[in-house]
Amino acid sequence: ASNLKIVRMDRTAGCVTGGEEIYLLCDKVQKDDIQIRFYEEEENGGVWEGFGDFSPTDVHRQFGIVFKTPKYKDVNITKPASVFVQLRRKSDLETSEPKPFLYYPE
Repeated sequence: ASNLKIVRMDRTAGCVTGGEEIYLLCDKVQKDDIQIRFYEEEENGGVWEGFGDFSPTDVHRQFGIVFKTPKYKDVNITKPASVFVQLRRKSDLETSEPKPFLYYPE
């Protein structure tokens, strides 16, 4: 299996309420075997995660994905929250290097 890599995203920040469209360029992925995982490692050792919303038809020729951002865990934040986004293969849970993503208050 090839290594997962996020090459570029047209946005690296979004509103806490989610549902915003982002274009992501990646190295070759299989449209039925890929997730876009947003996550934050919490101080108590827990992890919040949310997943980009897209269907296989939103994966373009294995090198691009158009998806909508997930809602952040707390829509009532008063200052921006830094999280990470990565590609994850469903079949073996292999992940790409994470990229930073900023959620800003509504």
